[in-house]
Amino acid sequence: MMKPSKNISHEDMREILLLKCKNSICADEIVNLLNTHNIALRQHDESQDPRAGAYGAVTGIAIYVFAKDYEKALDIINPVLKDMNNSGTFCPKCGSEDVAPIIRNHNYGTILTLLCLFLILIPGIYMVLANKFGLKSPIGNSIALVMVSLGFVLMFAIKYYNVNYKCEKCGKKFNHR
Repeated sequence: MMKPSKNISHEDMREILLLKCKNSICADEIVNLLNTHNIALRQHDESQDPRAGAYGAVTGIAIYVFAKDYEKALDIINPVLKDMNNSGTFCPKCGSEDVAPIIRNHNYGTILTLLCLFLILIPGIYMVLANKFGLKSPIGNSIALVMVSLGFVLMFAIKYYNVNYKCEKCGKKFNHR
């Protein structure tokens, strides 16, 4: 039977959160780096937890290390974290950093959003007030239905208009703030 070393205390074997990564690409890079330096770790993807909201509003991939390895692990990952913070955007589909911003000369997002609201609210007001004032008619109902339909179609189209990056590798267009 082996006896535990007297140099290691229970306090040293306590797990400490090293960092929480936003995505699996960042987490995999950190895990590989720590494994290369023989630092024991535990990785936990909080977004896969069945208890929704258990880790707060911002979930991620948490990486834990033993207290005795914390300082060494922090020194090892600091240069990588600085590079990741300086690196820009990556594609959410393929993970490529080969992305280009989509430059538009005009920003019609606000105008389209207001038009969408107009197309949905005005027919709604018509439907509520038309009976009260005796203005309800089959043609008015048809126009209101067409306006509401266009409003909802426009609402979904705004989502695709609002993209500001395109991946050069896979072609996916996405929005990154």
